[in-house]
Amino acid sequence: MKRIKQAVREMCAKGEPFALVSIREGSGSMPRHQGATMLVREDGGIEGSVGGGVLEARAIERARQLIAEGKSGEMPFDLSSADAANSDMICGGSGVLSIRFYDGTEQPALQRELAEIDDGKLVIFGGGHIARQLARIADVLEIPIVVVEDRSEFCSPERFPSAKRVIVETYDNIPEAALGEKDMAVIVTRGHLGDREALVWALRTRAGYIGMIGSKRKRDLMYEKMRADGIAESALARVHSPIGLPIGAQTPEEIAVSIAAELVAFRNGRA
Repeated sequence: MKRIKQAVREMCAKGEPFALVSIREGSGSMPRHQGATMLVREDGGIEGSVGGGVLEARAIERARQLIAEGKSGEMPFDLSSADAANSDMICGGSGVLSIRFYDGTEQPALQRELAEIDDGKLVIFGGGHIARQLARIADVLEIPIVVVEDRSEFCSPERFPSAKRVIVETYDNIPEAALGEKDMAVIVTRGHLGDREALVWALRTRAGYIGMIGSKRKRDLMYEKMRADGIAESALARVHSPIGLPIGAQTPEEIAVSIAAELVAFRNGRA
């Protein structure tokens, strides 16, 4: 959504009309998840995607028609019918696209509407090599990030230029934050103590994804101590550890890719 929001600001600054196309509802195998959004310009240019292929082409065509008419509307689709067999789509779902028209002059109201859209935030605990590579990938994936690290030399806007915020603080004194079910926490500090303190903090939130780096042995030893401290088994079951998809990653870059892949799986309802 970051690039879409930027495009909206640019369109409103120019007073140019556009449409926002979103997957409003759906069932079965979908090309993208419900809520996926695409901006369509008057000339057919786009930002974002609702799944590509013929479905997206038709959505762009319909959006351009509605822009020309100055109207909002919707577009049902069925990828499980013969219609799908004649296209390049291999999904089998059906649903409805919402197409909202904007004339480019509703900037204040539209900005409030976009601000309410929950992109899902990633909090990275640790500012080392893996964290730095993960932040770069998260930026490409348009995932807003916050970095928490107890060493100032490893936590600065220069080191993490894409971060919305960098917080230099010890892990036993992390500021309170309201993380919701779409938010994610990745724990990659430089030591077991920092990992544990960050994990205890994350488990107090409603974060939908919590992942911690380390071996199974390290995890099991940490969990044993946490159980003794009264941490419930149901809380520990929320944690993805060892973190990342099992792709045999070894370098910081490869480990960051494996973590990012698991974050994508979570965002798409598959983790």
